Amino acid sequence: ALMAAVAGEKEEKKEVVDPAAAVYAIPELASLGRVFRSSAPTELSEEETEYVVRCIKHVMPEHIILQFLIQNTVEDQRLVNCTVAIEGDSDCFEVAGEVAAESIKYGETVNAFTVVTRNPDVPLAPCNFECILRFGVIQVDPKSGEDESDPFEEEYPLEELELATSDFMAKVSVPDFRQGWEQVGNTNEVLEKFALQFKKQDDAVAAVIDFLGMQPCDGTGHIKAGEGGKKPHMLHLSGVFVGGTQVLARAQVAAQGDASGVLLKIAVRSDDPTVSRMVADCIR
Repeated sequence: ALMAAVAGEKEEKKEVVDPAAAVYAIPELASLGRVFRSSAPTELSEEETEYVVRCIKHVMPEHIILQFLIQNTVEDQRLVNCTVAIEGDSDCFEVAGEVAAESIKYGETVNAFTVVTRNPDVPLAPCNFECILRFGVIQVDPKSGEDESDPFEEEYPLEELELATSDFMAKVSVPDFRQGWEQVGNTNEVLEKFALQFKKQDDAVAAVIDFLGMQPCDGTGHIKAGEGGKKPHMLHLSGVFVGGTQVLARAQVAAQGDASGVLLKIAVRSDDPTVSRMVADCIR
């Protein structure tokens, strides 16, 4: 029975869907290489709107593939040739191409893709992109589903989309943080101090983890109950930056007694000084 249970467990594990499967299914996207990490979906529209759009960011060393999941909630329309145009002011990112969602019937969700190239010679800096959904609308008879018009061009503004440095970081834990910290050494260490506008120490801890996109180690991701604000909290974080660079960080989060915010001291170590600097610069 135990063997059967183990076999059953293995079967279950097989069903985990690769979040980048939609990318690999399209030959011209699959040819760009393996996806390093995929983000959680970001909502780019309000829930109750006619066209619901979410975005998943698939990060590669020199490309970011933006997968836009576009849902048509308008009963008497079929959407054709749907793309999401993005525009941002950035030295490190440039739009390289698009793959349109050819047809989206009422109730369907179909993928469109925008490919962004990253200039690896320019340090990563967060960038906000304006997004516009562009598509053709064909009027449809809701009863028969038959097309009733030629397509007419439409545009629909979406929320802004951010590409942040943390999108390029995978949460990877290390078996022994202290040993890892000593092994990497301080050759490429970056030290920074920041005043953070948080009233509560535990909110600041959660924000630092979020800013860096790294994995808390040694149970340091939460402040123990009853200890909040009483003494500085030490956070140990580890991750792997796109391209395979291991990154470790120690962050001391201390509440300032006069409720004027939280003081953060952070040390970032990796084998690459540029990566250490980019990670330290994630705090804002």
